[in-house]
Amino acid sequence: LYRLELGRSEGVFEVNSALGKQIASLVEIARKHKIPVLVTNQVYADFNNKDKVKMVGGDLLKYGSKCLIELHKFENCRGMTLRKHRSMAEGKELKFNVVADGIGSVEERTEMPPKLL
Repeated sequence: LYRLELGRSEGVFEVNSALGKQIASLVEIARKHKIPVLVTNQVYADFNNKDKVKMVGGDLLKYGSKCLIELHKFENCRGMTLRKHRSMAEGKELKFNVVADGIGSVEERTEMPPKLL
């Protein structure tokens, strides 16, 4: 809905302000009630650097999040890269497969995509 609203709106500031308030509300609920909150987001290609992607919503979601995980789709498996975490190093990568029982391991090496901006 963010992109839809941004496309309709004359005021980018108002749309970003509303998104910021929603993120702040989720953070407050998570802290007050000790409930984990998972937010998914879309990415788009960086027009200046086709090998990189940017998050829809930009820095608002980066700053309001404790943990960011970027998911990747390869020909033979999936991957995830840790982009932000309070106690783990950025850049950790994991390759996996989605199987009938849940998540399966991957033995074959696959090159990870470039870093999220």
